[in-house]
Amino acid sequence: MTLTELLENFYDELIRFILDDVYKYIPKSLITRSLLIGAVTGTLGYLFFKKRYRLPPGPFALPLIGSPQFLSSSKENLGRVFHKISKKYGPVFTVYLVQKPSYNGQDIAFGRYGTAWKLRRKIASRGIRLFMVSGAINIKIEQAVSETVRAMMMETEPFDPMPFLYFTTVNILAGMCFGTSYKYKDKEFLHIMGSLQAVAESMSGGILIEDILPPMRLFPSKKLLDFYKSFDEVFQYADKHMKDHRRNFQPDNISDLTDNVLLAQKEVETEGKDNMAEFNDLHVTLTLFDVFLAGNDTSRQTLYWAVLLIAAHPDIQTKIQQEVDSVCGRERYPCMSDREKLSYTDAVLHEVMRYGTVTPLGVPRNTSCDTTIAGYDVPEGTTVFINQWAIMNDPDNWQDVDKFKPERFLDEDGKMAPKPENWLPFGAGRRVCLGEPLAKPELHLIIASLCQRVHISLEPGVPVNIKAKDDQIVNLPNPYKITIKERN
Repeated sequence: MTLTELLENFYDELIRFILDDVYKYIPKSLITRSLLIGAVTGTLGYLFFKKRYRLPPGPFALPLIGSPQFLSSSKENLGRVFHKISKKYGPVFTVYLVQKPSYNGQDIAFGRYGTAWKLRRKIASRGIRLFMVSGAINIKIEQAVSETVRAMMMETEPFDPMPFLYFTTVNILAGMCFGTSYKYKDKEFLHIMGSLQAVAESMSGGILIEDILPPMRLFPSKKLLDFYKSFDEVFQYADKHMKDHRRNFQPDNISDLTDNVLLAQKEVETEGKDNMAEFNDLHVTLTLFDVFLAGNDTSRQTLYWAVLLIAAHPDIQTKIQQEVDSVCGRERYPCMSDREKLSYTDAVLHEVMRYGTVTPLGVPRNTSCDTTIAGYDVPEGTTVFINQWAIMNDPDNWQDVDKFKPERFLDEDGKMAPKPENWLPFGAGRRVCLGEPLAKPELHLIIASLCQRVHISLEPGVPVNIKAKDDQIVNLPNPYKITIKERN
C-alpha cells in the first residue's frame, strides 16, 4: 500500500469516526463550537511547538485523535493488538490513545509516586497483612462459598455462573473489608453489585467524546455521567463503612481490614503529626475503595475463567476434587493452613491466570520525569503499559502456549515449582498489585471449596468454547452456562 493510499484510508476512517461518534455530541451553540475550535487549535499549536523527543517508533497518528487503528469499531483486545504492533516496531513502541484514566491521584492504584504514595501503600499493605494473619479469611470464604452453593443449587436449568461468582467475591471482600455479609437477594448486595458492574462496564467500554475533547466535560455525555454516578456509589459505600468503623473503633477488637487500616493509621499518628496529612480519612476510604473495587472486578473475572476451564476439562476437575478430599475430607472447608498441600489446585489457579489474563495491560503507569527506555526518550507524563497478555501468551516463554496445562507450574514431585519470571498477572515493580497477598489465597480456597462441594458441567449440547471474546480492555470468555450437582 502506498503512502497516498494509507493517508486516504486514514482520513476516510477519521471522517467516519467524526461523523458517527463525535459530531452528534457537539452542542449546536455557535459560542460553544467556537470555544471548542479554539481549544483544538491551541492544543495543536502547543503540540507543534513543544519540545521534540526521540520517541520509540510506532504506527502513524494524529494529535488529539490518536493512532487510526484505535478509531475503528473493532473490539480486538488491546493486548493482542499491541503484540502485533511489537512484531513490526519492536518490544518498546509508541501508540497514541485518546482514552486516559482520570483520577484525583490520591488513591494507591493511580496516585503519583512519591513520599505520600509510599506511606499510603505501606499502611494499606500492613492492614492487609494484619488481616491475613488473623485467620478471619477462613471464616469469610467458608460463609461466602456455602451461601453461593446454596443459591446455585436452587437453579433447575443451566445458568450463567457470573452473578453467583459476583455474589461470592462481593460477600468475601465486603466481609474482609467491612465485616458485612449478605444473602443472595439482599437489597444492599443487589445495589452495590449493580454499581460495581456499571463501573466495570464503563471502564472496559469504548471511547468517550470527553477523552478526545476535554472541554466537552463541561457538557458531559450520559455515558460519562453514568460512570461518575456508579463510581461515586461505590466510593460512598466504602466511606459509609469507614465512618461506622471510626465511630466504634476499639484498638483491642480488630475484626476486618477497615479496623486494621485504622489501626495502622493510629500507629502513623504516634510517629508524628506531620505524617497524618499524608494519610487522613479520605486516604483510608480510598485504600478500602481500591481493594474492594479492584478485588471484586479481577476476582470474579478470574473465577469466571476458572469455572469454564475446570468444567471443560473433567479430568482436571477430578484431580482437584481428589486432592481436596485427601487433604480436607468432605466435611471441613479448605483453609489457609491447607494451601501448601493443595499444590495441584494452586497450579490450576496459576494456569487460569496465565491462560485468561483478565487484565492484558495491567494498571497503567505514568512517568514522573523525562527518562529513557532502550535508548528512546520517554517524556514526563507519558502513560506506560506492560503487555501482560503478550508476556503470558508468548510461545517463546511457554510450551504449548494455547493449551490449558496446570502441570507446567509443578515440579517433578508434584509440588509448586518456583514462580516463572514470565508469570505476571499482578504486574511488576513498585506498582505490583497491592492485593496480591489477599487475592491468591482467596481464589485458591474458593476454587478448592467449590470443587469440594459440587461437580460442575457445561450446558449439555452446547459446543465448548474456551477462547476469549472480543473486548478491548478486559480479557473474558464468551458467556456460557453450567449445571452443578452436589457431591454426596
